[in-house]
Amino acid sequence: MRRRRHLLRVRTGLGQTFLRGVQTTDAGGQVTFTTIYPGWYAGRATHIHVDVYRSGAIVKTTQIAFPEDVTRAVYASGVYASKGQNATTNASDMVFSDGTTGELASVTGNVTSGYTATLQVGIAI
Repeated sequence: MRRRRHLLRVRTGLGQTFLRGVQTTDAGGQVTFTTIYPGWYAGRATHIHVDVYRSGAIVKTTQIAFPEDVTRAVYASGVYASKGQNATTNASDMVFSDGTTGELASVTGNVTSGYTATLQVGIAI
């Protein structure tokens, strides 16, 4: 199997740069980045948008979903608590309603020391 470098890009909005970024994979095709736990808005489950580029062209657009028990714990703590819980679950979300297979991050950690989320995003090469 040949390994190639790919670019993982968090989708940007026109004129918006807050919590947007571009990461380049390592030789093994992996990306690591540090961010805050995403907030939420009405009608959508908690998620992060991801575009994968190869040679300057988008080859995959997906979203990272989060386990609901982790999301509940985060939104009950610290600065998140003032907004309250997200009423939209993964199952009731318009994107994830068909399931989160391939989009649900594996999350370890806790609200005190932080979390690590892992998700394998595959592309055809």
